[in-house]
Formats: sequence, structure tokens, C-alpha cells
Amino acid sequence: MFSPTPTHPVTAGNRARVLALAKALQGLGHEVHFALATVGPADLESMRRLFGAHLYVLDCRTPHAVAGIMPRLRRRLLRILGSERAWLWGLDEHYDTGLTPQVAALCARTRYDAVCVEYVFMSKALEAVPPGVLRIIDTHDRFALRHRTFLQAGQVPQWFSTSVAEETAGLSRADYVMAIQDQEAEQFVQQLGAAPTQVVTVGHLLDLDQRVVPAAVPHAVFLASDNPINVDAAEYFIERVLPLILREQPAFRFILAGNVGARVASVHPAVSRMGRVEAVADAFRAARIAVNPVRVGTGLNIKMLEALACGIACVSSETGSRGFEAHRNRAFATVADDDAQGMANTVLRLLADPQRAAQLAEAGWNLAREWNARQLSGLAHVLAAASASVRPPAERRASA
Repeated sequence: MFSPTPTHPVTAGNRARVLALAKALQGLGHEVHFALATVGPADLESMRRLFGAHLYVLDCRTPHAVAGIMPRLRRRLLRILGSERAWLWGLDEHYDTGLTPQVAALCARTRYDAVCVEYVFMSKALEAVPPGVLRIIDTHDRFALRHRTFLQAGQVPQWFSTSVAEETAGLSRADYVMAIQDQEAEQFVQQLGAAPTQVVTVGHLLDLDQRVVPAAVPHAVFLASDNPINVDAAEYFIERVLPLILREQPAFRFILAGNVGARVASVHPAVSRMGRVEAVADAFRAARIAVNPVRVGTGLNIKMLEALACGIACVSSETGSRGFEAHRNRAFATVADDDAQGMANTVLRLLADPQRAAQLAEAGWNLAREWNARQLSGLAHVLAAASASVRPPAERRASA
């Protein structure tokens, strides 16, 4: 596994994804070597406990296209001019070319059956993989024109967005592309056209052994990292939803778990900040229900899956439940984006009806269990090609 994202500390959904994938691979009997290419903080001690001597910390520098003064000034000028190019990156502009010889050296030292790269914008590392080794991209998200989702929601685009052509070129470097949800898998298939790359859905893998007993107190928890999308969601709930709930239920408390609490500026006596938790179950057992009020985003909402896997009733916005449209109001309660009154009413109804909350929690946990089985099946399908040393056929298919 080659990743710019560490597995520890687990402070965000993407880290949870990488960690869960690594553990799933180990659980399937594979020996996993992990090459970390990051310029950010990482808990290397915890990572070494997981990977042992098979953890490699690569020398990595922030590319000039990202950190250079002139590229930043150019992007700022394009934003002033209203050009969409201000938000688009070239496929490899986030990639440090100094990583390629390091990956090649690892591949020369060990005969790997497969190399899995996290994110399409790190896919250039696959050029260092020798013939006969299965090349995999774990996409996490669809990055083609991703910025438009933010702009349509009136927010500043975050992180990485590229053109359809650039993303397609990156995906074509792999033998297998792992999409995190079926809708994105279908889009990748359309983009790739006649290319031999296969597309398989391997969503976020869950720990189903963390089921909790919800608290008896009328509290709701929002577990999230400190990215701007989550901060916006928390402040929206505090400013627009919380006052409506408190009119009917003065004892209600809104718990911010994870790093999101440190970034939320709103102060309210009914808001408590739990901070970072060692395990997601620690957050969910502190409340009767979970809420997910995010109003913008792409990819799969991992915090939603974590709540379902812990067996707690969840109230989500439509954006927060993307990827689970068929299960809305069956495995969790769903409210339209920006419907503050609807969110407040739904929270109040669940708090007042423990039986309904228990029904949703049970249905949500069953959904999480079925989800996990499908994702493990998709992962096993990919790895079978590596184990058999078989190259993928010319035809492609999207499979769940």
C-alpha cells in the first residue's frame, strides 16, 4: 500500500478508510507492506505496531505546484477573473516525483503480488511498479470536477479537483480501480470507455464489534474531523437546528466528538466538546442518537457508516447519506438539506420514541453488516487476480 495518508492517528474519514483497508487485507491472510508518503503528522509508533518492519516512511516534499509562490498567485488571479481553471489541478501536480525511485527500490527489494495506491492523484507511483505486479488504485472519491459541488453549495472548493480527462488518465494507470460507492464506479466505467482497467466497488470496511448501548440521556452526537465541510455542518446545527430543539426539549445536549469541536467557533451552553476519541464507539455511547448534518460533499460519508456499525439511531441530511439513497428512512432517518425545522422535528421524535430509535438502530446495524460483506467480496475479487498472477481481461465491469 502506497499512501499520502497515514493510518494513525485516526482523525478523519480518509484515515479510517486506509486503516480499515489495511486491516482487511491482513485479515484475509495477506502480508501488507505500507509505504507512507506524507509531509504531515503521523503516529508512527502506532503504525509500526500494525505493520512492524514493513512500514516504510518515504522522503516526501510538497510539490512546487502546491507550495510555490508563483503557482499560488496564478490561481488567485484566476479566481479573481472567475475562471474555472483556478480550481483545477493537473493530475500529477500533488505528486512529488522524488517518490518514484523510492517506490521502484521497494519493488526491487520485494517481489510484491500487488501494489495499491491511495488516490488517483498519487497514481504516478504505479509507473515504478514492474510488469507482472497487479496495479490498484483505491480512489476514495471522484475528483473530476469535484470543485463544482462546493461552488454550487456556496462554499470554497477544498483540496483536489481535476478535469475528467486528467482523472481518466490516472485511472488508466491501474489494472483495477476500487470505487468507494456504486454510483462512482459507474462513472469511472463511463470515463474509461474501452480501456482495459476493471472497476470494482470496495466501500469503507467496518468494525462490527463496536456495537454500543445508547445513552439514556437526550443527547445527540456528531463525530467528525475538522475539515471545513464538517465545521460548516456543526455550526449550521448549532445556529439553526439547536434552538428549535431546545424549545421542546431543554435537557437536549449536542456533543461534538473528534477534532471538529476545536474548529467550531459557535459557543452555546447546550454544546459540549468531547474532542478526539480512541475508538468511535466511545463517542456514540455518549448519546442516544447520532446526527449527520453535512450539507456539501462527495464520495462516501464514512462517519455515517461508522454510526450504523455502532448500532445507534442516526438522523442525516440527504447529502450526509449519499450512497445510501435506497435505505433512507428505513435504516436511518433522513431530512432534506437545509431543512432546519425538519432536522429538529426528526431529532425530537426519535428522542421521544425509544422504540422507533431502537428499530432504526437495528436496521442500520444490519445494513452495516450486509455492506461489509459486499465490500469484502469486492476486495477478494481484486486480490484473486493478484494471487493467481492473472492479468485482467480486456473487458471491464463494475461490481459490488
